[in-house]
Amino acid sequence: MGHRKTEVMCRMKKRKTACVFLGLSLLLVSFGGCGAQGGTPEDVQAPQRGRYVEREVEMPEEWSDLAVKQIFTVEDRVHLLTAEQQEGKTLLKEWEENDGTFTDVTKGWLDAVDLVCEDWADVKLLQGNERQYLFARLINEQGSYQGYLWREEDGAAVDITPEKWSVPDEAWGTYEYIQGITALDNGALAAVSYRYIDLINGEDGSIQDSQEIAADYGETVFGDGENLYLTTLDRSGSGNVSGLEKRAGGRRDAPVEIELPVKSMGGILICALKDGTLVTAGTEGIFRYNAVSEEWEKLLEGAETDFALTTRWCTGLTALSDGRVYALFREDGGGTSLMEYVYDPDAVTEITKRLTLYTVWDNPMLQQAAVLYHKGHPDTLITVECAYTNEDKYSDKAPDYNQVYQNLNTRLMGEEAPDILVMDHLNAQNYVQKGLLADIGQVVGPLEESGGLLENITGAYVQEDGSRYLVPLMFGFPMAIGRDITKQDMDSLDSLAEFLAGKQESYMGPMTAGELTDRFYPYFCDQLVKDNALDREALGEILKELKAVADNSGTVEERGQDERPYNIWDLTSQAKCVIEPADGFWDCMTLMAIRDYIQGEFTCYENCFEPHLVTGINARSAYLDTAMDFLGFALSKEAQDTEFYSGFPVNREALESLAASDRSDLAMETAIETDDGGMEEFVIGDFSQETARELVEICERLERPAVEDSKIREELAAALPGYLDGSRSLEETLDAVEGGLKMYLAE
Repeated sequence: MGHRKTEVMCRMKKRKTACVFLGLSLLLVSFGGCGAQGGTPEDVQAPQRGRYVEREVEMPEEWSDLAVKQIFTVEDRVHLLTAEQQEGKTLLKEWEENDGTFTDVTKGWLDAVDLVCEDWADVKLLQGNERQYLFARLINEQGSYQGYLWREEDGAAVDITPEKWSVPDEAWGTYEYIQGITALDNGALAAVSYRYIDLINGEDGSIQDSQEIAADYGETVFGDGENLYLTTLDRSGSGNVSGLEKRAGGRRDAPVEIELPVKSMGGILICALKDGTLVTAGTEGIFRYNAVSEEWEKLLEGAETDFALTTRWCTGLTALSDGRVYALFREDGGGTSLMEYVYDPDAVTEITKRLTLYTVWDNPMLQQAAVLYHKGHPDTLITVECAYTNEDKYSDKAPDYNQVYQNLNTRLMGEEAPDILVMDHLNAQNYVQKGLLADIGQVVGPLEESGGLLENITGAYVQEDGSRYLVPLMFGFPMAIGRDITKQDMDSLDSLAEFLAGKQESYMGPMTAGELTDRFYPYFCDQLVKDNALDREALGEILKELKAVADNSGTVEERGQDERPYNIWDLTSQAKCVIEPADGFWDCMTLMAIRDYIQGEFTCYENCFEPHLVTGINARSAYLDTAMDFLGFALSKEAQDTEFYSGFPVNREALESLAASDRSDLAMETAIETDDGGMEEFVIGDFSQETARELVEICERLERPAVEDSKIREELAAALPGYLDGSRSLEETLDAVEGGLKMYLAE
């Protein structure tokens, strides 16, 4: 099976919700998270009155048992759609908001809709001129998603579901999956599915026009009554939503192109007013488009809004003609909030300090910490700037860490140097040696002494003289999982090599020399150099052990286009032992589900940890004290007590809290390959508290960080093939590696 471990677990409220996929990755709606550069004290302007502010609209207490499904506008008023389960039926209600008061304006025809759905179901009330429509995407009796459509008529509900929605695809056996739908004032509706953009007759549901979707269109569709808007994708092939296509009356002739102020991966949050004004919002901020000037204006920084919080996600956006913007948010663990963004002529911009946090890779934890810190310190705004965005993880382009290192070096010597640095995959020790980083012991030390941090992780960065310049905010560890092998036989390279020696059946599957190097070298890399020279004795023993592993697993010179080494998904069929990154409790749900299925064991390989978000502070920062204070906050339970699907927290209390959290609402269903080559349904759910405790105990005993060195990796991968196939002796292999590293290690 060609599964890829998903980056984000499905947010599911019912186990029976199907997430059937082959290698599915669900992506959170975002605008990327990479911001502009920060400034110096001289950049800060005098406070000016008048600005947009964020306010929460308090919803009625009696709504606590309701699911708020939708936010939209009718005649320039904010409307909400709620759903409630009563006696086996779903009761829908429409509410109008006016100065914090919610009035029930439900039309009788909604009661006539025989709708039975759980809270997770997609239900949308549409307004076209003076007629309402109801769309629902439900799971049918066959377990597939299917779209349904009704319209109102004289207080009754008329089913106008298009016929094509009710016919499964001949090749796939699935029904047309409707991603978005909107109503126009001319009596038509527009729907976007995975394959088509359809104009639907609002009277009888017949298809007026159908256009097969090319790679140019995204999944979002909306309208302003007169015009239809479709999201368009960046033609570079990145998959980014970069613009809009405006179609008068929904027709596809003579469309108007509108460029968006920011690009995004996946869907976007956007709405339109009758006068052509557009509003879009995300982590980059809230933007408004003027149809006359054809220009975008930023109303509010994303970091000053809940859009930037990773523990909340926006489910709907709407705006009024007086400039107010409203957003509906869902929260991790349940709960809904309604936020209003309004221009306050008396509000004063409080920001007097602007700092830049530079990171090689974007990470939601950094954005979350920056936003929460700003909420507690309104005078300080920390902008997250990244070299690579989350979408870059899915591109074919390999990251150039040498170029990133050089660029960062240049910036640190200039006037626009970042204040806080997250340097994953870079040789951060060079920055220490050059005196570019500040000693952060005054922040980290007291937190360790109080027991607030996992000192076995953070303490690994203390220098010989007692100083420290770096600290990881999160971490993972290499998890060895296997069947027909004990945890003691796979917890280190020497024990694994000893166990595999003489075994006839391949345990880890064939690997190229490069794949073998990448799988093992980070956990022995720090043992290879002694007094600025290669430790031949240490490498000699390691090479013998690597050969024992390779002799059992098998080797290949190169991979075919669709081939890959064994991973966690192959444990149910071909593999008997794999080493996989364990990056947090959510991440471990897949690993533990596989472990349970094969009735195997797991352990930490080499007792190493993978440091994530290795952070330091620019010693020349104009806001050194503020940067230190932020670092302390980033290490706190408040900042770390959230599953970011990218590691375990170094904060001890946060680690315990996340371990004890309830993951029963999270579920994934897929198919796996079995020993006999067949396919079997596979459910990934929560693991036991005993397993959670075992994971915590592993985290508490990890001893040393994995180490990356691209030059050492290069020389090992180049020398290994000859040694593995017997054409080069051990001494000759050591000579080759030593020769390739001599000048490099002497520098």
